[in-house]
Amino acid sequence: MRSNLVLSAVILGTVCLAGCGTANASTDTTSTQHTTKSTTHTTSPTVDSQLTKTGMKIGHLYIGQELSNVQAVYGKPSAKTIVHGNGAPQWEYSKQGFTVGGSPVWTITVTNGFSGSTPRGIHIGSTEIEVKKAYPMYKMVQDNTQVFVESSDKEYSIDFVLKNGKVTQVTLANEKP
Repeated sequence: MRSNLVLSAVILGTVCLAGCGTANASTDTTSTQHTTKSTTHTTSPTVDSQLTKTGMKIGHLYIGQELSNVQAVYGKPSAKTIVHGNGAPQWEYSKQGFTVGGSPVWTITVTNGFSGSTPRGIHIGSTEIEVKKAYPMYKMVQDNTQVFVESSDKEYSIDFVLKNGKVTQVTLANEKP
């Protein structure tokens, strides 16, 4: 009788704890790029789910890359400008579908025409479900039209813009260049 009671308690405790791995919370999120009501999705953090500098790549572009290397890979940009307010260079490659900013690069934005993928396989045209599976530590922002991912120290971020459930733009950024 006593062993049945202990066994029942262990089974009940296991069932109760099984739901502790995930949580959804609605919070107000404020950052320099995003001020909106958002839904935060969290899972038990693993090395693979955490965003780090080594994951800040798409195609042959990466955060921290020298502009001379970008030019060596992709050729001359279609436009070179200076970002108003901070004086950083910004290079646009309109035919290849991307823009890089900073020297070294601290922001990358890719759109239609860009054929590269992140290290987790996400590219222009990926589905919202694929993004959420590849980046489980995400927030839905901008009225659920963007999947926003940031490193635990908030230094790095990736923003996936969605239209009709598919990625149409990806922005990678070093928030503390």
